Amino acid sequence: MPAGHAEQRGPSGVALPPPFWLDTKPLSIEILPAGQILHRVHRSTLSPIFFGPGKGVSPINRFDSASGRFGVLYLGMTLSGALAETILRNPQRLMVAAPDITGRAATGLGVQRDLRIVRMHGPGLQALGTDNAISTGPYEPCGLWADALWDHPDKPDGLAYQSRHDPAEICIALFERPDLSFTVQATRLLTAILKDVAALLDTYGKSIAPGM
Repeated sequence: MPAGHAEQRGPSGVALPPPFWLDTKPLSIEILPAGQILHRVHRSTLSPIFFGPGKGVSPINRFDSASGRFGVLYLGMTLSGALAETILRNPQRLMVAAPDITGRAATGLGVQRDLRIVRMHGPGLQALGTDNAISTGPYEPCGLWADALWDHPDKPDGLAYQSRHDPAEICIALFERPDLSFTVQATRLLTAILKDVAALLDTYGKSIAPGM
């Protein structure tokens, strides 16, 4: 081996693409019952319901469709999970900047029918033929997975995956389907629930930057 050349140790961190046999096997489906409240943290000037990335826009977020055939709505099973995915994206930063909080709001969304969700964490990973790089690695394979699950004969409504920023939290990527609807619960500015936000940050050893 040439001097100074280091062989890569361990996996690359990139998730495998969907296996060829995926559409021949039943999916591991979990039911989120009608009435379940899911949580969205969003820009306060925008609607909490947005299936992105938008018409004619290239994929941006983790499970955005690679083909652009449908939009995806990202939610947390808990408010803590939605906050972690939104304001804790830089783990080496000890303070969260005030603009990351002042421009955002939290909304609970109640699902109007049962949702059939693919479990893409825990035992569900091996059943699908992948590993947790799907939640932590580069985004490109994730869009292929979104398309493959959208096309699957079981027709799931979306998938559940571990938050990259707190693996104890489960996030939901919902596929844009015409019969999906929600009841919008009270929208609260993060500045109105600042004590709750500060308490959450404290559990991660972080705080809000001075000026709030």
